[in-house]
Amino acid sequence: RYGMRLERISLDAPERVTRMDPGHRTRLDFSTPGRLTNLGWYADRRQAPESGEIEIRIRATGLNFRDVMYTMGMLSDEAVEDGFAGATLGLECSGDVVEVGPDVPDFKVGDSVMCFARACFASHVTTRTTAVARIPKGWTYEEAATVPGVFFTAYYALDHLAGLQEGEKVLIHGAAGGVGLAAIQFARYRGAEIFATAGSEQKRDFLRLLGVEHILDSRSLAFADEILDITDGDGVDVVLNSISGEAVSKNLAVLKPFGRFLELGKRDFYENAKIGLRPFRNNITYFGIDADQLMMRRSDLAGRLFREMMELFEQGALRPLAHRVFPSSRVADAFRHMQQSLQIGKIIVVNEGSLEVIREASAATAEFELDPQASYLVTGGLGGFGLATARWLVARGARSLVLVGRSGAATPAAREAVAELEAVGARVEACRVDVTCLDNLRELFLRIGRDLPPLKGVIHAAMVLEDRLVRNLDRDRLRRVLAPKIQGAWNLHELTRDLSLDFFVLYSSATTTFGNPGQANYVAANLYLESLAQHRRGLGLPALAVGWGPLSDVGFLAENEKVREALAARIGGKELSSAQALLQLERLLEADRTGVAVVDLDWRKLKKSMPGTRSIRFSGLGGRGGDEGGDQAMEEDIQTLIADLSEGEVLETVTGLLLGQMSTVLRMPAEKIGGNASIYDLGMDSLMAVELHTAIEDRFGISFPVTAVTEGATAAQIAGRIASQLSDNGHRGEDSQRDEQLEAVTALITRHGESPSLDEVEEFVDNLPRQPQRTSRGR
Repeated sequence: RYGMRLERISLDAPERVTRMDPGHRTRLDFSTPGRLTNLGWYADRRQAPESGEIEIRIRATGLNFRDVMYTMGMLSDEAVEDGFAGATLGLECSGDVVEVGPDVPDFKVGDSVMCFARACFASHVTTRTTAVARIPKGWTYEEAATVPGVFFTAYYALDHLAGLQEGEKVLIHGAAGGVGLAAIQFARYRGAEIFATAGSEQKRDFLRLLGVEHILDSRSLAFADEILDITDGDGVDVVLNSISGEAVSKNLAVLKPFGRFLELGKRDFYENAKIGLRPFRNNITYFGIDADQLMMRRSDLAGRLFREMMELFEQGALRPLAHRVFPSSRVADAFRHMQQSLQIGKIIVVNEGSLEVIREASAATAEFELDPQASYLVTGGLGGFGLATARWLVARGARSLVLVGRSGAATPAAREAVAELEAVGARVEACRVDVTCLDNLRELFLRIGRDLPPLKGVIHAAMVLEDRLVRNLDRDRLRRVLAPKIQGAWNLHELTRDLSLDFFVLYSSATTTFGNPGQANYVAANLYLESLAQHRRGLGLPALAVGWGPLSDVGFLAENEKVREALAARIGGKELSSAQALLQLERLLEADRTGVAVVDLDWRKLKKSMPGTRSIRFSGLGGRGGDEGGDQAMEEDIQTLIADLSEGEVLETVTGLLLGQMSTVLRMPAEKIGGNASIYDLGMDSLMAVELHTAIEDRFGISFPVTAVTEGATAAQIAGRIASQLSDNGHRGEDSQRDEQLEAVTALITRHGESPSLDEVEEFVDNLPRQPQRTSRGR
């Protein structure tokens, strides 16, 4: 008997190298959000500058709190994707110009610059010149990297938004951090009276050394009453805020009439926190500030403010910040230093000459090239992922395209896309053809054979969605989805059987491997495509069926945010960009694969939403991020470890494992972690608690409430809760077997509507398999 099994494939295993090819760069990324140990340096291709851009060899990169939160999974894609840096690590750096694009009169190769850019934790970066400034004479690269993000944010907030004036009073929260120190410098330049808060005595001492007069504790809500006492109940004109929760109301309470509230934090925004409107009766103005988004949405304004800010440095009114430097080989230590709020000023990561880099197959593969003397056909090629595929074909050398759609190039967007492809030298036939009609498709193939170069490749990307629960499906709704996929693919197969093709690609969906509620018709249609690929292979014909995971930038999901969010909630993981997906397609074609799903899955989340994924067919896939064995193996491992232990022994084992995880997060020996001390008393803050929560779920294979590690519990309390949950999981396994036994007995008793004899029942029960007794637990 043959059963379906899915397995993880490696087109070729990543290798670790210390020397990179000239055309490549290194960049920092993480395999899975939640743990800083997942950070690593990866190989990537350098990006040639386009008009108005320059490429920079990075010498130093500034670390921001945003980078730490994004790495730990505390910022959603919503919080970063609309910014200039996007869903990448690092938004500011300094270095040397190595290449200049067209229309760049202000910079030349060899200039030392600092800038904003995407993915600044890298060896090279390409960015717009409006986000670049020359490094003033006498500055180091490290000093320059302290400037762009924090000073730009402070200048935008205090000057452009708040219009801070001489003699006004300003409250700066987190004043020992990067933005706080930059804000202190600007407030002094403007002649404002400064009230500053910091979270530790060491940081408050540092502020005293800077000469800040009014210094308060940011971890106590008493700061509001103290400010009112100092000002005789008058309050302050401006609040630069970076703390959340109840402190927001306290901040509003100390604002004068016509005061300005400048919100830098993200947490309250994305948690949709509520604040009362009563304070705003006093003409208070509230600004939500994201300089990253400003660079993206209002680049002209951002460029002007950046130039104005740099003039203050040239005048000597501002100066680079105090900073601590980490080498790129210790980048995780730099992130942890900020996670634990140990920094004063900026944290800077400098690039080393030799660095161990993970070079994935995608970075090492030779350029994929197509025949410019051949034609390539794409169904569904005038929109969505099909159109992205057409652009990829042209980028890889194709010069004759046949793009098929039910409406042809009927929309302005489709006509614009055709013109764009033709502008780069491709001949494009935009055809209005229904792929389900064999006669119409045959006429198209006759035209190709007569008027165009020979057909060498087919990509079937046509699709229709008609989402309904199974009970609401009827014949029409089934056919609407099945026909383009099934009949269209079969027609293409029939018409190409005698052609010498280089590839025949069928676009399927990753949901075929585990189903998707509400899409039974779509899943069935895609499963047919995978079966057709196997059939063609059996005939000696080329075929590849690719089950794509969610795509972030093109197609149905990109245009339907609610559907994308619902799918992400079920399967987790990262969405693919169309560029990432097509790079994988190149590798799959080169590896001559037949049926592959390309998707990033959060297996713990998937198992909760789709119990069918617990089936043995998925046992070879493992967990998300390439962890060997994955969640299931981890859970089985821990259950095996405690199987024959007493309750006391289980607790002891769990405690030892937990202390090991806490030791990693707290960076202190396990023996120094007291079991009865609150984890907050041990120095763990909210960010570290989130990392510990992730580590607990990974190590013990359980779904653990985050509140259990964010409410100041002790190590002993957390260990007890883990042990109890593991024990409950073990009981559920026994309960499941007893349920199976009960069902078997019930079936025996009710078969054919007859009652068996007592002897028959006893004999049947005696032969049932039994769970071994665990006498050490008294059961």
